[in-house]
Amino acid sequence: MAEFPTECWYIAAESHALKQQPLARQVAGQHLVLFRDNQGQAAALFDRCPHRNVQLSRGKVRQGCIECPYHGFRFQADGTCSHVPSLQSHEKIPAALRAQAIPIREQQGYLWVWIGARAPEPHEQPFVLPHHEDPAWGHGYLQSTIGNSVANLIENFIDCPHTGYIHGGLFRSPASHLARTHVQAVADGVIIDIDEDNKTNSFLGRLIVPKGSKVTHQDRYIYPSTVQVAYGFGPKRQVTGYQICTPITAERTQVYVYVTWKLGLLNPVVAPLVQIFGKIILDQDVAILENQGEMIRAYGEMFSSVPADTANLWIQATRQRLQRGETPPERDKKVDFRL
Repeated sequence: MAEFPTECWYIAAESHALKQQPLARQVAGQHLVLFRDNQGQAAALFDRCPHRNVQLSRGKVRQGCIECPYHGFRFQADGTCSHVPSLQSHEKIPAALRAQAIPIREQQGYLWVWIGARAPEPHEQPFVLPHHEDPAWGHGYLQSTIGNSVANLIENFIDCPHTGYIHGGLFRSPASHLARTHVQAVADGVIIDIDEDNKTNSFLGRLIVPKGSKVTHQDRYIYPSTVQVAYGFGPKRQVTGYQICTPITAERTQVYVYVTWKLGLLNPVVAPLVQIFGKIILDQDVAILENQGEMIRAYGEMFSSVPADTANLWIQATRQRLQRGETPPERDKKVDFRL
């Protein structure tokens, strides 16, 4: 199995990060350079000048092209070489002198690149962030670079039993109550509905959950590397987080977090809290994932599992099948464990 899926879209950067200067990024092991042309449109090329193989990202953007820092060759957004300073006026630029263009989409504040041997089909589009343009919903953003694999980040974000230990006090307490889960393998991933004996004695619970309301909770893995964590607090209050993982290498991952919420009059109050507590929660996960990554690099990955790991085992199996181009079988199972 490859280290990460290809023939799919990954986030390379947030839109605001790409300005007048070129931006170097590594996605799924590939070195890319991002830049904007004369119309401000984003472009992506393989970060390697075809002339003498220097990184184009070390150069500058001139006249809407990326200029190689070594000999000044310039390349357009489609990879065409448009200028070779050393050529005389009657000499033509060799047709083979062309940089490899990478499909790129700028969408909802992110720059997505297509990683694969073929071009994307029209129906293959980047993941659309729900409620992004809806003024009734609040929106927050976080990101972090983590020294661990995409697979282990996905497992962490979808995993409930760790929350009382890693995030204790913000939400949940260690193994304090029963969780009844319904795990479903579907065409594009895995859905987990969690029904737990809810207690709202955490800070976030007391703030958001109306007294006497039932909390609904659904987690979802979406191929290739997105995790959705959705909470409903009564009939009109919802908070959903999306952790979108981009592999940098097999052992290093960039995660982009998009949080959206609909809490009525609490919307503006929650906005700064999402940044504060979201960063605390993310940093707590980063610390444990970094430690896990260090131990795996030192001794290899040797996991054991218990019933509470069922969803993550299904995610691994579904991900591998989709990665091979197979259609995973639809199935479902009920799993109970203490949470």
